[in-house]
Amino acid sequence: MVDLKHVQAALQDQILQAIGHRKRLNIQGLGSKDFYHALPTDLACDALSTLELKGVINYEPTELFVQVAGGTPLLEVEALLASHGQCLPFEPPRFPQHRLAPHGGNASIGGMVASGLSGPARASVGGVKDFILGAHLINGKAEHLVFGGQVMKNVAGYDVSRVLSSSMGTLGVITEVTLKVLPIPLGDRTLKAHLTVQAALALMQRLGQQPLPLHSSSWAQDSASAQDPDSVALVLRLKGAKAATQSAVSLICTELLALQCTPQELNPLEAQTHWDSVRDQTHPFFSNPVAPKASLWRISLPLKALKHGPPSFARHALTEWFGALHWVWANEAQAIRLQQEVSALGGSMSLWRAGLGLANDTHLKALNSVVEPNVMNLQNQLQRAFDPEGVFNTGRAHP
Repeated sequence: MVDLKHVQAALQDQILQAIGHRKRLNIQGLGSKDFYHALPTDLACDALSTLELKGVINYEPTELFVQVAGGTPLLEVEALLASHGQCLPFEPPRFPQHRLAPHGGNASIGGMVASGLSGPARASVGGVKDFILGAHLINGKAEHLVFGGQVMKNVAGYDVSRVLSSSMGTLGVITEVTLKVLPIPLGDRTLKAHLTVQAALALMQRLGQQPLPLHSSSWAQDSASAQDPDSVALVLRLKGAKAATQSAVSLICTELLALQCTPQELNPLEAQTHWDSVRDQTHPFFSNPVAPKASLWRISLPLKALKHGPPSFARHALTEWFGALHWVWANEAQAIRLQQEVSALGGSMSLWRAGLGLANDTHLKALNSVVEPNVMNLQNQLQRAFDPEGVFNTGRAHP
């Protein structure tokens, strides 16, 4: 049994001191998401480290849950689950050190929950918040609070533990979290084909209307498709029972052949390498801005907005979630046009990573989609309830 009482007491003492000296605290784990909703350089904050909050508190494979301390490395938890044939189905990104986390190198469970980020499987299995069963939190009054339980039926009323997802550490320190886990599916197949963006989106829309074990998708230009400016490499993953995935592979191959595309099935190593590269953003797309002043934008669109075809930027994007999520490189002038198109389609757009030398460019941040007033009002009410003194008010939830 992991004993975290002395660590929790030290964190509570640090929060009380911050209240007394009217200081702000920025919660830091392993640093893998320091770039995400990064703090303004002129904001004075002391660091509150969660690195001592480590360990698996309770794991019951037969009950499909794991209870983990907030500072525990994600890789350690995933390795433990894999040894029992289980996984975190929403595929949280790890963001390796050499790409996006120069001060990190791994992700922590608390940071995974606080950021609310999910990988390629998000559209088929749900997000982080859908797998949170319970959480322990030290709020801005240094109170240690407990929410939820270890099974779904224990959650009644307003499920506060799920509010922690995407809160970016503005509500308090996540000391423990209980997560629902699932068995790793026995059937796992990945197909790849080159076709136009229009054909890829239309295929996803047709397949989405059928009872198929669709799991993940991505498409972007690659070395083979770059010679044809209208062509992209569609990669499609199917997961489920072996018989179901085999049947789906046969059906999809027939569809692709009818489109005069030659489908290729990736071997398990090739498939895992590809999906990890999309999940962790080590795919070549994420390290190749189209111009020195280009920034990376994250664009989310409702699928119903795509019924008449893909948006104008889709050909140069890396697209996930069956067409709903787009990653686009654009400079400021291009981003202004992007914002107009995304708004017209009813989507949202946010700055993911500023271009070289543009980290503190307020013009870029002003292009983020505006949070709806009722959502912002609810966020402010929650923050006042959890942190009335503003100890964790860093602005990272809604920069």
